[in-house]
Amino acid sequence: MKAAFKSPDGKVTLKDIKLRPVGPDEIRVKVEACGVCGTDLYHGGNKEAQFGHEIAGEVLELGAAVSWLKLGEKVVLDSATPCGRCANCRDAKQELCSNIQSFFFLNSFGFAEEMLAPAVCAIPYFGLSPAVASVQEPLGVAIDILRLSDITVNSNVLVMGQGPIGLMATALARKAGARRVFASDFKSRTARHSLAMKLGADAWVDPSATPLDKFDFGCPVDRIIVTSPPVTLPSAFAVAAKGSIVSFLGIGGAGKETCAFNADAFHFKKLQLRASFASPALFGPTALRYLKEGVIDGEALVTHRFKLDDLAEALRVAAQEPAAAKVVVIP
Repeated sequence: MKAAFKSPDGKVTLKDIKLRPVGPDEIRVKVEACGVCGTDLYHGGNKEAQFGHEIAGEVLELGAAVSWLKLGEKVVLDSATPCGRCANCRDAKQELCSNIQSFFFLNSFGFAEEMLAPAVCAIPYFGLSPAVASVQEPLGVAIDILRLSDITVNSNVLVMGQGPIGLMATALARKAGARRVFASDFKSRTARHSLAMKLGADAWVDPSATPLDKFDFGCPVDRIIVTSPPVTLPSAFAVAAKGSIVSFLGIGGAGKETCAFNADAFHFKKLQLRASFASPALFGPTALRYLKEGVIDGEALVTHRFKLDDLAEALRVAAQEPAAAKVVVIP
């Protein structure tokens, strides 16, 4: 079977590999769709490796101990799942699970024709195309950061970064009843601009044209969701109203992991900074329900589909093309 590998310098190579036998608590999955995540664009490491973690597929083989799934069943995969057995899980703190279950630990990934996964990571689904179903993984991330934001009907929300997660956070903030929702990103990303407005943003702020602290929001912004890199956090603090909550998940990488800000000003404004890291994933069923019910328009979000043989081009389009929102690979 074919599987994609990425080298530290970014080169993508397809190789013919053979999966090892399925373990007793594992499944073998035919990959029917795998979304391109922002982290896939900057996949590094010091050696060539497989990648791809936003997966929808079909169960091809069950491990001997797996009784709750069926052959041929359509499933999506959590990229990480709480074990349900450790002390944190038993104390209702699954998000702090100390024994996460993940196909990452099996070194088996979604930019491939088939893969192995812990059976506990699989969530059956129906009524969605594989491409749209694969969106459940990043949608779960958006649901998590919205949870941390504590949005109410009195909130004025700014969502910084309008990649797929930011776009879905924009839509969810509107669905949560926020008074005003502002989307911030470069207007040159035309598909994202159009989608953000369609998904419920009241206004778009292009920071390259108008710095955030110069933009007239017309109201105090008290909830800020940051899906852009860490270097943008000081801009969020600058525009945040007194007592605001700033939640973030943007990753820098490649030497861009840090930022500097005035801690005294942060203190005197009584700001809160909350980090969202949706590992383990906790909202897969909710994400699938939102996609099926149209709370999130997955078909509108998925703008491009590519074959596995064209993965390198899929990555380029996701990173560079103005007309791209969500890019999905269909092996």
